[in-house]
Amino acid sequence: MKNFLLGFVAAIVILPVGAIGYFCMGFTDAQSDVAPSALESRMMGAAVHAAVARSAAKLTAPIADDDMLVKGGKVYVEGCQGCHGELGKRSREDHSFYPRVPQFPYTGTQYTEPQIYWVVKHGIRMTAMSAYGRFYSEEQLWSIAAFLRRIQSLPPGVAERILAKSANAGSSH
Repeated sequence: MKNFLLGFVAAIVILPVGAIGYFCMGFTDAQSDVAPSALESRMMGAAVHAAVARSAAKLTAPIADDDMLVKGGKVYVEGCQGCHGELGKRSREDHSFYPRVPQFPYTGTQYTEPQIYWVVKHGIRMTAMSAYGRFYSEEQLWSIAAFLRRIQSLPPGVAERILAKSANAGSSH
């Protein structure tokens, strides 16, 4: 029994110390032109999702109507689609980023509205997602979240209103 306990304690100490040593000694690949391992991708994705879920847990999204979705869609078209994909067009995803930049019109999102709001407002460290809370109002942040949550299942006519408003805004300059 004593040997079992010593082995158990040693495993609890040696495994974390070994993992920290592995990373601190630079044995992990850090270049962005090599795809990360499946384990690294799963760990990073799970860690980010859990952190966002915890941070957004107490937020409550306002009820979204079509006008809110149009407002969010307009902000998306003007400020987000360059990285996250154009509404109504084929994907031109840039595979040079890790983690890959989500192409929302084609993949949607599994985040909830409060989680999307939190990500847009605060960004995600060590990714291409910057914090936009200082640039957008609370209303704009919630409208973006509502739009992105429904981007693949927008009510009839909403996408057309977004694209028409964006086309008219662009032609007035």
